[in-house]
Amino acid sequence: MDIDNDSMTVRMDWHQYAPDQVETWSDLLVEAAFAHGYRYVEFVHGAADVAARGTPGYAGGRVEGRGAIKEILRSRYHRGAWRRWVTDRREGLNRLSEGSMTLALRDNPNPNSDARWPVVPPPAY
Repeated sequence: MDIDNDSMTVRMDWHQYAPDQVETWSDLLVEAAFAHGYRYVEFVHGAADVAARGTPGYAGGRVEGRGAIKEILRSRYHRGAWRRWVTDRREGLNRLSEGSMTLALRDNPNPNSDARWPVVPPPAY
């Protein structure tokens, strides 16, 4: 996890993490970034050459599990798992690319610099 105070962005590169780690820790990172008053969370998921479901080029399935992290993160975003902290899709502030996603967080009227950051475990692989 990388915290950039200049851009008010929390970045997490999910390369080498297992799907269950991403499912658990992505939620905690979004919540913590909001609690601290950050503006953005960027998740790097890679597999830029693997099209996600619902995008041009998607042919179903994945090569040896490639694109699984992207699919987990996009699924959480589209079904509203982070709606409490992330701006609405219709506002057009969130960016989903083939290699990463940047989530624009809602304004936190009472940021708490003492809020706890999650201690993300090391990658599984």
